[in-house]
Amino acid sequence: MGKLYGSATEAKEAAAFDKARRAVAQNILNPKEVVGEYDAGRVLMTTLGGEVRPISADDLAVFRQNIRTVQRHFKGGIRARQVLDMSLPVDRERAQREIRMAVPASASNGRVRFVTNAGPDSNVSRHHVAVEFMSYGAAASAGAKNPKQAANWLRKQPLKFDCDCGRHTYWFRYISTIGSFNAGRAETGFPKIRNPNLHGVGCKHVLRVMAEIESSGTVLLFLTRLLERARNSDENKAVLRQTQKEAEEAAKKGRVRDIKTTEDRRKAAAIARERRALQDAISKAPKPKKLTAATRRAKPSAAGFNAAQIALFKSMGLSDEQIALAAAAGSK
Repeated sequence: MGKLYGSATEAKEAAAFDKARRAVAQNILNPKEVVGEYDAGRVLMTTLGGEVRPISADDLAVFRQNIRTVQRHFKGGIRARQVLDMSLPVDRERAQREIRMAVPASASNGRVRFVTNAGPDSNVSRHHVAVEFMSYGAAASAGAKNPKQAANWLRKQPLKFDCDCGRHTYWFRYISTIGSFNAGRAETGFPKIRNPNLHGVGCKHVLRVMAEIESSGTVLLFLTRLLERARNSDENKAVLRQTQKEAEEAAKKGRVRDIKTTEDRRKAAAIARERRALQDAISKAPKPKKLTAATRRAKPSAAGFNAAQIALFKSMGLSDEQIALAAAAGSK
């Protein structure tokens, strides 16, 4: 994680560098060109279809359709759960394997800056993810809820986000801009090379942060403290900074949560139910009678289960004898 002191300046410098880089960028496909005012003489390229080639009029039509698809999905803001559900499998896998820490470092009203570690191949040691909680004002003013209840409600509401990494900059910043969930510099240049199909919504750093926002006790405590301060202000304003000790303790105590979509959770829950049912069947199976030596040498039968079920049970670590006992219990 490194030292938190100076991290805010580090984040500002990264944002300033990104802005300056974008100001001198060449070969940007701007909004006017996307809607039809494109000069083919510019010979801009795209990877639409899987290969690098010049943009055609048909490509522009596909780009416009992809934009409309994104805008239909979002009406301003996106929930943490939606970010995880709409992310790409490759980004979820990277977040799970490479990004093991995301800690709230500071907050100014509803805008919270998180610090994450960087991936193993990065040229930096950490990244900064800014999250704007759009319902902060409502949570700070909600007299019907105590600060902790309000914080728990807040983290489930729509938000906006930004990350200083290249993946967000070149693949997803345009999507967050047209989807109205961008918390950083707006991007008007269509990602014709990196992401012409406009797939996905969040990089691995953002996904780790969203998983923490949704379930972490550390984030809940941080938001609770922020709202407590806000309620002591006549204008619901609050500033909160983690100390180095607080951040390091949070990083140590927090468990690394699995990056799972809602569908992943459903499948895991279904497997858990089957495991419990099987264990229950085994526990209720009658104790076997004393067997002869010849019978003891015979392997138990798993008749009654199909091959897929047997494979599932074995993946749970059950022995052939346990499976056979479950089959016997189920046949009674």
